[in-house]
Amino acid sequence: MSGIVGIWHLDGRPADRREIARLLATIRHRGRDAEAVRVIGAAALGCCLARTTPESVCEIQPAVAADGTMLAFDGRLDDRDELSTALASHVTVSREAPDSTLALAAYRAFGDDFPARLAGDFALGLFDPRRRRMILARDAVGVRPLYYVAAERLFLFASEIKAIVAHPAVEACPDDGALADFLFTRCVGREPTGRTFFEDVASVLPAHAVIAEPRGVRRMRYWDFDVTRRLTFACENEYAEAFKQYFDRAVRRRLRSVRPAAVSLSGGLDSSAVFCAAHAWPRGERNGPVAPIGVSLTFPDGDPSDEKQYLAAIERACGAAIVRLHDPPIGLADRCQDAIWHAEGPWLDGQWNATHAQMSAVRDLGASVLLTGHWGDQFLFDDAYLVDLCRSGRWQTALRHVTTYSRWMDVPEAHFKRRLAVALLKYHAPDVAAACRRVRDAVGGRSSARAWYSDAFVRRERPPGRQRRRTGSTAHARSLYGEIRSQYAVSSMEWNNKIAAMHGLDIAFPFLDRDLVGFLMAIPGEMHTRGGVPKALLRDGYRGVMPDDIVHRASKADFSDRINAGAAIDRGLVLDGIRNGLSIERRYVRREAFDVIAALPVDDASSAVNAWALIDLFALELWLREFVGPDRRSQQERMLEHAQAI
Repeated sequence: MSGIVGIWHLDGRPADRREIARLLATIRHRGRDAEAVRVIGAAALGCCLARTTPESVCEIQPAVAADGTMLAFDGRLDDRDELSTALASHVTVSREAPDSTLALAAYRAFGDDFPARLAGDFALGLFDPRRRRMILARDAVGVRPLYYVAAERLFLFASEIKAIVAHPAVEACPDDGALADFLFTRCVGREPTGRTFFEDVASVLPAHAVIAEPRGVRRMRYWDFDVTRRLTFACENEYAEAFKQYFDRAVRRRLRSVRPAAVSLSGGLDSSAVFCAAHAWPRGERNGPVAPIGVSLTFPDGDPSDEKQYLAAIERACGAAIVRLHDPPIGLADRCQDAIWHAEGPWLDGQWNATHAQMSAVRDLGASVLLTGHWGDQFLFDDAYLVDLCRSGRWQTALRHVTTYSRWMDVPEAHFKRRLAVALLKYHAPDVAAACRRVRDAVGGRSSARAWYSDAFVRRERPPGRQRRRTGSTAHARSLYGEIRSQYAVSSMEWNNKIAAMHGLDIAFPFLDRDLVGFLMAIPGEMHTRGGVPKALLRDGYRGVMPDDIVHRASKADFSDRINAGAAIDRGLVLDGIRNGLSIERRYVRREAFDVIAALPVDDASSAVNAWALIDLFALELWLREFVGPDRRSQQERMLEHAQAI
C-alpha cells in the first residue's frame, strides 16, 4: 500500500513542487517508508511509499525512465517471472526490480496496452512528456482505489479523494444521486459508473485505463472476464483439487511481504481456509514468507458470535497460536469521525469499535499485510446455477439442492424456493420482474432505510438498470460476473482499502484473485455446491488441511445482537449528532422526522435492519461535516495533523 498523487496543468503552467507535496501530505498515512515528488514542466507526480514486498526494499518512486516518463505506483504485481520474460525481448530490466520499475518497463515495451500485461492488485499514474499524456490504470478487480478530476485546465489524480479536494481548484460538492443510491440500496445490482459521492470527482473503474490529453479525456477497458469460458473435468473430485491449486496460489501471492502477514481469523470456513493455506506454505521456498499471524476477535461463551472452539481446532491442526482479542468493544464511537474521513463516504461499520481495535492490534504486532476471508460467501455460494439446472431440465436436482441448503444453514427451505422462483422470473421475463418490483415498492411504502429522508432526496435514487445478457454465458457465470462488477463491490473494496490504510495496513482478499474468480465462473455452478452442500468446493478442497470440525461446520456466527447493542449504547451520540445537523439543514432529512428517528427500536433479536438504518444516517451526518460543512477546512487541517502523528 502506497499513496500516489499527480497533477498536470493543461495550459502549460509549470507544476509547483510545493503544491503537490501539500496534496501528498494528506495521504501520508498510506506510506511512511519514503516520500518523493518529481516535476517535469507542467506535470508532477508524488508518492508516499510503503516498502512492503521484498523487491521494494530499495525502491524509489516516482520511477523515471531515461526519456523522462514518470510513473507512480501503488500495489503488488503477481506473475512477475512471466512479465519479466515478456519484457526481455523489448527492454532490459532485472527480474529483481521493484514492481513499479516493471510496470514502467511494460509501458515502454507495450505502449498504451501495458495495463493488460499487469496482474495483481494495483493503481498507477503515468506521465509521458513526449506524447503529452497522462495515463491512469486500476487493477482488473478494483482492489486499489484511484480517483481523478478532469477540468478545462487541470487534470488531477490521487489514491484518495481527500488529496483531490484539498486542491483549491476543487470544491467538495455532494453528488446527491450517488448518496441516495448507496443509502437506499447499497448500489446492489448496479453496474459501476465511476461516480463518487463528490460531484466532478470520478473513480477509475476496475480493468480500465483513463487517458488524459490536451484535447480531452477518454476511458478504455483493457481487460475483462470471459463469461463464455467453460471448464469441465472428467471426475467431480478434480474440481476441488483444481480449486485448491487456484486458492493456494491466491493466498501465496498476497503473502509476498518483507514483514509478517496477518490473517483475520474467525473460525468460519472462509477465513480458516485462508489461514490454513497460508500456514501450509513451506517456509523453505524461495521468497517464502514467515509464518502468518492469526488474529481473532473472541466473544463470551454462548454468544451467537462465539467461535472459540473452532479457533482451538485450528491451533491444534496448524501448531500455531492465534492472537485473541477477548470481548472486543461494541458500538461505533471510537474515532468514528476519523473512520468517515478515511472512508470518504457515509460508510460506517456497525461494529466499528471492534474493527478499529482489531486493525490497531494487527499493526501493533508488526504486520503490514492483513488477509481476510471476505467475499467467500459471494463467490462460493451463489445459487444462480439453479436456473441453469432448471433450464436443462434438471428440476429434481435443483429442488434437491434447495432442500439440502436448509440442513446446513439456519434458513427455512421456503426462503430458497422463493429465491429460485424469483431468479427464474428475472431470467425468463425480466420486464415482468421489474414491474413486480415497482408494484411491491409502491404498495409497501418506505422502509426504515428511507423513512426519514426528504421526498426530494429519495427521488434522486436511480432505478437499477437491466443487467446485460451476455450471449453464450450461463446464469451462474453472469451472476458471479455481476457480483464482482457491481457498484457495491467496487465501493466496498475502496472502503476496505482506505480503512486498512488508516491503520497502516495493506488489506488483501484471496477470494478476489482474478484467476480464481475466472476459474469459479468457468466451472459448472453445481460444483460449487455439490450435492446441495454450501461451499462444498472449499470443504472438499481443504479436507485434511482444515480441521474436520470446520470442514463439516453447518453453523455461521451471527453478529446482529452486537450491532443492535452498539446502536443502542451510542444512540445518544447519534441523536446529538443528527439534531439540527447538516443532514437536516441541507434537507436530506425531514426536520419533523426527528422524533421518529429517536423512537426507532433497535432491539430486534433476528435482524439489525433498524440499527443499520440509524448508523447510515449518522454516517451521512459525519460525512457532511468532514467534507462539506463550514468547518471542512479546519477539519482537513486536523486530520492532516493526525496523519502525520500516526
